[in-house]
Amino acid sequence: MNLELLKTFTILYVEDEKELREDVSQNILPFVKDVVTASNGVEGLEFYMQNRGKFDLVITDILMPKMNGIEMVDEIRKVDSEIPIIYTTAFNDSEYMKKTIEQSIVGYIIKPIDIELLLKGIEKASLKIENERLKESLVKINHELEEKVNIKTKELRIKNEILYKQLHTDELTSLANRKSLREDIINTDSPTLAIVDIDSFRTINDLYGEKVGNQILVDVASLLKKFSATIGCKAYRIGGDVFALLKHESIDIEIFIQNIQNLIKMINQCNMKIEDYDISINIDVTIGISKERSDIVEKANMVLISAKNTKVPYLLYDNEHNLDKEYQNDMKWTKLIKEAIDTNNVVAYYQPIVDIEQKIIKYESLIRIIKDDDVFSPIVFLDIAKKVKLYPSLTKIMVEAAFKTAEQKNSQVNINLSIQDIVNIDIVNMIKHKLKVHKIAHLITFELLESESISDNEAVFSFINLIKNLGCKIAIDDFGSGYSNFGYLLKLKPDYIKIDGSLVKNIDEDKNSLLITKTINEFAHNLGIKTVAEFVHSKEVFDILKDIGVDQYQGYYFSEPMKEIC
Repeated sequence: MNLELLKTFTILYVEDEKELREDVSQNILPFVKDVVTASNGVEGLEFYMQNRGKFDLVITDILMPKMNGIEMVDEIRKVDSEIPIIYTTAFNDSEYMKKTIEQSIVGYIIKPIDIELLLKGIEKASLKIENERLKESLVKINHELEEKVNIKTKELRIKNEILYKQLHTDELTSLANRKSLREDIINTDSPTLAIVDIDSFRTINDLYGEKVGNQILVDVASLLKKFSATIGCKAYRIGGDVFALLKHESIDIEIFIQNIQNLIKMINQCNMKIEDYDISINIDVTIGISKERSDIVEKANMVLISAKNTKVPYLLYDNEHNLDKEYQNDMKWTKLIKEAIDTNNVVAYYQPIVDIEQKIIKYESLIRIIKDDDVFSPIVFLDIAKKVKLYPSLTKIMVEAAFKTAEQKNSQVNINLSIQDIVNIDIVNMIKHKLKVHKIAHLITFELLESESISDNEAVFSFINLIKNLGCKIAIDDFGSGYSNFGYLLKLKPDYIKIDGSLVKNIDEDKNSLLITKTINEFAHNLGIKTVAEFVHSKEVFDILKDIGVDQYQGYYFSEPMKEIC
């Protein structure tokens, strides 16, 4: 999640239920610049019109007194067609969902609101906003370059220096930023690093507000800049309330620690005067120190967290701290993944997909790693494979296995691809080559993960066009998983939608899940798209899905994944 970008966001949140409105606002406020709340559509529209240009995102309930959310958004769209919209709804009326599709919204969050899902929805909106900002910035830069093509070399050099400074400088404090710190560490032979974290800064920010919080950050930055100059260091702001001091030349660690002790004492004795409020605030800091050349930032962060947990003012990284459990786990799985690749123990399992008569019509290929008698699901190793850049090798193995099985068994096979696969030229070229050689495109369906932000990526559209032209089909996997955007289906034009298992598995008990599934199924069929229900685990669920009119079914009720196709 891009926290620096989210910290620039001002959100308009419209909800008639006071307790929910206050609870959600308090939960998302730490992640954004500001949350302005309104209790109904009339009030929300008034706030929006009075503050045009201030809001980056609108989150609104649908059913409200005076003016509902859809009516409010219709009025907002008349003056701003681009502002991202997220609806929060209990989905009591499927007609409302159909109306919102025409408004080009970012997505829906189902009540009761899961804050983690809401933050993911906000993050998805931030990607759209970030892309728009980037596009605007690029347009502006290109326009300037066209107008100033004959500018003197000296003037161009000055502009480049300004741009470099902006990229490497924190806007609020004018200190060097995290990017600058990383580059300086690379160019330093014997670095010594201290990461400085303001204790309880969130409480200060919540109690006195953002303006006071920002003044505290500016004052701390000024203090660190002056102090760093006296000991031959450089000061940085690398996070919200996190700063760093980097010593470029080799220094005796005892001397450096003495300097840090003096810094802590100086900060503890300093009263931060807030002139506008006629108050003074005392702050404390916790500091993590590392002199290790390798992964110095991560190791300083590690001991910083340890110092906070043990309530000590500072800690120095040494062999006693070593690598944390997560890193050790990553190392273990990295080794296991590499061994599995080298020993052909990355294998494909196949789970049947059936029609309404429970006749098998195709299979989904699912990656597994085998070690001795253990079979490991991707949930335990796939993220680590992405982190250590082994993921492309796994994808290539799975594509190879699925193609071979489809050809040998003359069976239709689904293959999962992520956005990382689609933008990987080697993988795309491999798929294209094998499709032409094996001539089995009519047997292959590629499943693209709906949760991978595929809607605005040109590489996705290019890949879909390429694959369809070669004769394959496209499915959107995990559709309906919290913040689905129906609008982009019109762009992607998939052959299948796989309804997310989180909806299907509770459809016999949860009315909201039933209503959403019905709406997805109806909407897909109106577009000529077939539907597949995942996680079908019982006869009761299967019967409900048949009544809804879902086309195909997959789950343990029919079969668990198998090593081979029958």
